[in-house]
Amino acid sequence: MINLQNVKDILNRYPLPLVDEILELKEGIMAVGVKQINKEDTFAVGQNPKNPIMPGVLIIEAIAQVTAVAIHCRDKHQDKFAFLAGINHTKIKKPVFPGDELCMEVFVDKVKRGFAKARGRATVSGELICEAEFLFSFQ
Repeated sequence: MINLQNVKDILNRYPLPLVDEILELKEGIMAVGVKQINKEDTFAVGQNPKNPIMPGVLIIEAIAQVTAVAIHCRDKHQDKFAFLAGINHTKIKKPVFPGDELCMEVFVDKVKRGFAKARGRATVSGELICEAEFLFSFQ
């Protein structure tokens, strides 16, 4: 298990880490991460103060962050930055509310010549919320 500080170090995205904890990790192959959504999250309040939700674009970003953890854990990628180069076949099926635990599961399909292709999905209580395919470039 990787803690939030290690995730922040890998992602270098503070103050917007959208991953609280990595629950499972197979370096360069797959990762599972979670984010507890709460009322104090600025994105939840700013989206709609009367009915706070997590914006879909941040759900996608959370999945991408878990993907970056899976990719960056490999020794040959630790000193490089992974930049999101493409998002394909994305579907957001349901909203995410404060009190929900967003679980992100990602699989790295290919890493070749400075690029990585991956797919991921987010669920809440086992129900599919979002799925997407990602392309990352390394620099």
